[in-house]
Amino acid sequence: MYYEFDEMPDTARVWVFQSTTHMEMEEMEMVSARLLGFLEGWQAHGHDLKASFQIFYERFIVVALDEASYQATGCSIDKLTHIILSMERDFKLSMLDRMQIAYREDGLIHTMPLAAFRNALENEELDGETIVFNNLIETKAELKNKWEVPVRNSWHRQLLPVA
Repeated sequence: MYYEFDEMPDTARVWVFQSTTHMEMEEMEMVSARLLGFLEGWQAHGHDLKASFQIFYERFIVVALDEASYQATGCSIDKLTHIILSMERDFKLSMLDRMQIAYREDGLIHTMPLAAFRNALENEELDGETIVFNNLIETKAELKNKWEVPVRNSWHRQLLPVA
């Protein structure tokens, strides 16, 4: 069952799917329609799942699930992954490439491959204060507090050069 994103509790489990490019308005409308239809019928073992989504910065799809109603199962998570895969294919998006790092520079959001990001840190083109998107967050509360953080406060800190 679909619920408004703002109605989801801070304990809601989240999955972040990052597009390597900005989505155009038409793409966001098609993605939203597809996700809304999927979440309306999303179930685990015959139980409706209380879920929502929101698109942030024309680039990130965040799906939230209130597991207090019923927990996701391996099969239900696989179905979520399959809908994302189908949107990648149908809308020519790349949303499952976990080797792309998203960061802010000069107010804009960019992505670059992990190896290039590491090199940019080593070459001091980026540093520990660079704002990155920590897509490994697990809850809506973390989305609010730990998603957009400096490199030094994220798992990305392991990429910083050793002094």
